[in-house]
Amino acid sequence: MKHTKIIQLLASPTALAAVNVKGWVRTFRNNQFIALNDGSTINNIQ
Repeated sequence: MKHTKIIQLLASPTALAAVNVKGWVRTFRNNQFIALNDGSTINNIQ
């Protein structure tokens, strides 16, 4: 599977079925969500 940058995911107008994202965890929340960032944008994904 091809590595997809977070900035590409956020710019995509359509939903993707499966993606492979590599990055680091910026925050870990008590309800088991993480904020993931790969450095391609200041925005995170959950």
